[in-house]
Amino acid sequence: MLTSLRAFLLIRDNDGEWTIGVFHGLNEIVDAWDRAMPNSHCGVLHVGFDRRDARSFETIAQEQAGRLLLTPGARGALPSTYKSSSEAIGDVEGEPIYLALDGWGYTIEDPVVDVSAEDPEASGWVREFIFEHDGVQAELLASEILNEETYVANEGRLTAKLRAELGKYRSEKLLGLGKSDPTEIARSAPPWLSSRSFSEFELTVRLDNVFRRNGIDTVSDLARHTLDDLFKFQNFGRTSSRDLCRSLMLAIEAGPTPSHDALIAAIKSGDAPTDQCGIASQSLVEAVENCFLGLKPREADILKRRMGWERPPETLEEIGADYSVSRERIRQIESKTIKKIIRQEIWDDLLGAKLKNLLSERKYPLPLIGAAALDPWFTGLSEYGSVARYLITKLCDAGVSVLEIDGVEYLTFLKEHDWATAIESARQMLVGAAEDCWPRTECEYQVGLLLPEASTEFRGLLWDHCSRRCHFAGEEGEEVLISYGNGADQVVEAVLHDAEQPLHYSEIAQIAEERLGKAIDERRVHNAAAEVGYLFGPGTYGTLRHMAVERGDWESFAAEAIDIVYEGERGRQWHASELLLALTEREIDLPSCFDKYQLDIALKQTAELQSFGRMVWSDGDDTVSSGRVDIRQAVIAIVKDAGSPITTSELRQRLVAVRGINEGMQFHVVHPLIKLDAKTWGINDRDIDLKYEEQRVFLNTVYSVLREREEPISITESARMSPKVVPNRALRCLFYQDERFRIDNQRLLSLAEWK
Repeated sequence: MLTSLRAFLLIRDNDGEWTIGVFHGLNEIVDAWDRAMPNSHCGVLHVGFDRRDARSFETIAQEQAGRLLLTPGARGALPSTYKSSSEAIGDVEGEPIYLALDGWGYTIEDPVVDVSAEDPEASGWVREFIFEHDGVQAELLASEILNEETYVANEGRLTAKLRAELGKYRSEKLLGLGKSDPTEIARSAPPWLSSRSFSEFELTVRLDNVFRRNGIDTVSDLARHTLDDLFKFQNFGRTSSRDLCRSLMLAIEAGPTPSHDALIAAIKSGDAPTDQCGIASQSLVEAVENCFLGLKPREADILKRRMGWERPPETLEEIGADYSVSRERIRQIESKTIKKIIRQEIWDDLLGAKLKNLLSERKYPLPLIGAAALDPWFTGLSEYGSVARYLITKLCDAGVSVLEIDGVEYLTFLKEHDWATAIESARQMLVGAAEDCWPRTECEYQVGLLLPEASTEFRGLLWDHCSRRCHFAGEEGEEVLISYGNGADQVVEAVLHDAEQPLHYSEIAQIAEERLGKAIDERRVHNAAAEVGYLFGPGTYGTLRHMAVERGDWESFAAEAIDIVYEGERGRQWHASELLLALTEREIDLPSCFDKYQLDIALKQTAELQSFGRMVWSDGDDTVSSGRVDIRQAVIAIVKDAGSPITTSELRQRLVAVRGINEGMQFHVVHPLIKLDAKTWGINDRDIDLKYEEQRVFLNTVYSVLREREEPISITESARMSPKVVPNRALRCLFYQDERFRIDNQRLLSLAEWK
């Protein structure tokens, strides 16, 4: 096993003595150099697995007072912003040594003679690149890149950043506007992309199958074909061509990915690309195994047992019992060991950087088991589920979690608490959405917004999880949410909404069992149907859309029935069948399909009468509570404040807003309220032309006529005695509020004193 990569800073003081420091990050190195400079003669930075003998640098160090020398490992690991000489200024034991030019408290010119872009040796697109990009010619010429041929042979010598810039520039030059042919893109691909396997691309299933059947494994394999060749392949069409072009261009834009068989060393810095944030000549699992070898036996044992390495994870108490120490002592050792790893190792930084890269702008959740498919560095990690959680939680500062959903472990920026909160918020939202009948598309969209922006790939999974309790009704593409939950009420409500006609509760139970996939008690279904539906017959339930007549018609029938109740004996209880008969006697044109059940349903929608259950209705008795009196006063105040007649619907809405009264509130004709028609309320003397003084004269006249005739008269006949035109319904209110009169089922006006 290889030991971990380290950065060594060798400082030679003015007395010729050497000191060596081992560091984990670039910032630490810079700080140490800044502190040492005032009292030091020279320094050497080396990045590698083994520490170099400081005395071997003595000769070259004496010639570079106040400067920092770089070994090849350090020069390759530093970000491109830290400039160094384009060529070696000497060598130590056969290894070239370079001079740091800036970033270390000084800035100097490259001692190597600068090669101008006018150099005739640079040709073609390489020459154009040098002209258009400042500060690159030295590195290109040092790597012997002068033209297309030398680029292909030597581009691997360049830093990752310059390799990416040069490869992208070359592809642009070679392609021109021809970016719609994937084979042309493949032929223009940089060497670092040509050798890449398509298994590292996120291809569609169709493309992956096409390539497997036709032996196309790498980008260079694709470059040997033409677009016409591809179109001859089964299942390869223009959509596949566009998808492939997009994947190839994204790969060129992303730049080179280091080989995982020989990953180059790097020191982590805030501005460095992900691929330069660490080093791994082995997988993460191998790096962790190697890390254990560098720990003390007790430290390694405690860490393995805590993370569940090749065994179930153990608690602090369990480990402490084996070592005969307290759980707190085990916690201290674990904490100290973790800090030691963070300080000395590089793979933990690489873990964070790679996880960020894998999760950046994902469209779909990434299962833990799928990480290795995207990056071989994670090979074998899925077999260590508890280890992955431990490493990410304890040693990774990338904000990543391992989240288990429905038995599958996912890598995500989403925290378990945030996921649980999103589920609960979604459930509460969907309960309210069912009341407003949201469309399915709106439900899914609003649920997705509950997740943080960094975790949008989980929107589909969240919807799948929460929509299991949703019950939609309607045609495909126009479905609306009618209930939410797994209870009998929600399932029965969905069944009723989907039914073409009212159903017997035994039929509802059968359909509900099919939807739930399990048996359900008929009595429970019967109770639920009575709760969420309307009774259309013995044991038969439906919704308002199952009414046999149009809404306007049954609302009119209900209004007539309400008039019958108000005009009859106060406090009398009416059965819906009696009201239906009274409507028939009034010669109301009732369809034969409109029965007592549907009249009862229609009356429930008006909420103007008092229901006693079992289809029995009344206007209520004369004894009312102070609370009801207060509400009636509020109703009168609302109609007065309106300044003009107001509909029953508007009155109810305003009463709810002012008093919080529910929709079951019943409105009665009490002075000074009057009804102008079936749905409109007004104030006496304000909203009719017949004023109070005229009303008294009119009512006395009608009373005298009735006493003289000793037989009932119609409301229409009484209207002829009024000096002003007054709606018949308003006249009935005037008679209703005068205890001398009564109106029978035939709408005939008589005197209350008559038997």
